[in-house]
Formats: sequence, structure tokens, C-alpha cells
Amino acid sequence: MTKRPVVNDSITDALHCTTCLLPMQYQTKKDGKFLWQCFKCGKKFAVHENNTDVIEESWSPPR
Repeated sequence: MTKRPVVNDSITDALHCTTCLLPMQYQTKKDGKFLWQCFKCGKKFAVHENNTDVIEESWSPPR
């Protein structure tokens, strides 16, 4: 698990991919985590519901 700071962007309320810097798309909520994915490179973030300072990072095939 990698601890990453959440982007504090009051204008867009969006997460940005740390690889290609594009806005990430919200996917679903699973096991108390909000899942976000970058459709260009396939990077995924799982943001914990109770502690938004903890973000799990993983990869999947781009769509």
C-alpha cells in the first residue's frame, strides 16, 4: 500500500493520474473504497472511505 496525498483541488474535485496527469474517472465503491481509474494508462486508485489520506495504487489494462 502506498500512501499518497489527496489532491486538494477546490475547482474540479477530481483526482489526476500521477503518470499522465489526466483526470481520473470514478468507477464504483467496493469494500469501503472508492475506485478511480485512468483510461489512458490504466492506473487505479482506491481511496478509503473512512480515511481519505490513504490511497492504494494499482494497475489494470487501459480501456
